[in-house]
Amino acid sequence: MKRTKPCVFALFILIVAAMLFSAAVFTFDEGESRKLCSAASVYDMLNPRIIEIYETEIAGESVVSDMSAATLSRTAERLGISVEKLKAVLMLQDLAARVGRSVSLNELAAMNDLKLFTFFKQCAEDYLSTQPEGRRQELEKLLKDALHA
Repeated sequence: MKRTKPCVFALFILIVAAMLFSAAVFTFDEGESRKLCSAASVYDMLNPRIIEIYETEIAGESVVSDMSAATLSRTAERLGISVEKLKAVLMLQDLAARVGRSVSLNELAAMNDLKLFTFFKQCAEDYLSTQPEGRRQELEKLLKDALHA
């Protein structure tokens, strides 16, 4: 099985909540694979800890957590996506802006999961290329721990 750069996957967890692609990126034990495969949606694993890590360790500001449930619900409904996907899209939009890529919520919401993953991968690689190796390893550990929480 081919491995992708671990830090790209770690950020991928943040943005697309450990989508089913995760099995192709890290070597999981059987229990971890079951946990990923049992998700009803590819965004179900986007937990509050992952959002917190993104906001504190990468964004340095609130991207999702300060939004009310009502605001998230209305926005998701307007875009025709789930609230969980909206949270992932909001964080992806923020990451994209941090690497000089401008994209609207409407554009991201209209993308299928594969296109979102491809776009995320480009943004994550751009972001990680600006980080020292130690920082990439630190982010990976934080995110893997949050995924298993």
